[in-house]
Amino acid sequence: MKEAVQPVEIAIVGPGRMGQLYARLIDESPLAHLVAVCGRSTATTQAVATTHNVPGYANGDYQAMLAAHPNIEAVIVAASEWAHIEPVLGALAAGKHVLVEKPMAVSAEAAAQMVQAAERAGVHLMVCHSLRFDLRFAAMRQAVAEGAVGEVLHVYARRHAGQIAVERVLGRFPLAYWLAPHDIDMMLWTNNSPVTKVMAYSRAGGKTREDFIIAVLTFANGVIGVLESSWGTPAVSGRLQTELFTVRGTAGAAEVLGGENGVAVYRAGSAPDYPDTGYTPVLHDQQDGMFRRLAHHFAGVVRNLWPPVVTGQDGLAAIRVAAAIDRSLNEGREIVL
Repeated sequence: MKEAVQPVEIAIVGPGRMGQLYARLIDESPLAHLVAVCGRSTATTQAVATTHNVPGYANGDYQAMLAAHPNIEAVIVAASEWAHIEPVLGALAAGKHVLVEKPMAVSAEAAAQMVQAAERAGVHLMVCHSLRFDLRFAAMRQAVAEGAVGEVLHVYARRHAGQIAVERVLGRFPLAYWLAPHDIDMMLWTNNSPVTKVMAYSRAGGKTREDFIIAVLTFANGVIGVLESSWGTPAVSGRLQTELFTVRGTAGAAEVLGGENGVAVYRAGSAPDYPDTGYTPVLHDQQDGMFRRLAHHFAGVVRNLWPPVVTGQDGLAAIRVAAAIDRSLNEGREIVL
């Protein structure tokens, strides 16, 4: 009979959409217990704290939260992309394990600081590269690792955001750091080889709402990758292939159709509906999907039940490529890593 595992005492910094998702996942997990939440907005912080019956710390006062609850073992940082560095470094300095949302930072220098701080503290730093916990991507990567496609020749990734999502982040940081790290990480994980050169293209440096990035990545093992990302996809009916990942090899190919969820609902006089079956679905009143697997995995890592599938070093590798993409756009030349 297996011994019962003591739930990991977890706090959340950033009670927005992702923070609220993690709070629910922790509440529903036998491996985790929510201690407190911290956020900049008093109203949002208190609303989430009340929902989950835990103390809330507004004005971004994560230090007060950590001081008031020495039993906190781990912190999930789900604050805005540009506001990760301070709470991550603060939690690591306090000896807490950290799971930080993607992108871990919006500069390679900040990402490196996080990794170094985790190493000094002797704690786990994980990054929410959630595609590693998507069953479709995991199956694709395993097939490639087992040689199903032969020697990998080239990889391709496309990920475009919707117009509504863009409103929150446009102008806050470069496009290369937003959604692209998902696919950069998947390329690195699948290919198992570092990027050595980057050449990126756009119309306006990836800075305007209508702009995009097309980047060519050269890997140390000779594989060529093409990455496509844009700020906003126009709101149109139907289902565009805004998410796509392909691997081509000498003996076969593998594809992940990220926008395909396996179910569609059609109603007379209205556009089709495609219920979420992969990202954040609710199954039998329980939060399910890739983030449930990620949160469960993090808690197990803290309890030494298994090694981490994704680390701070993995996050840093992706951010270094993102930084090279942005630099290539700004300087109009190939960047050697």
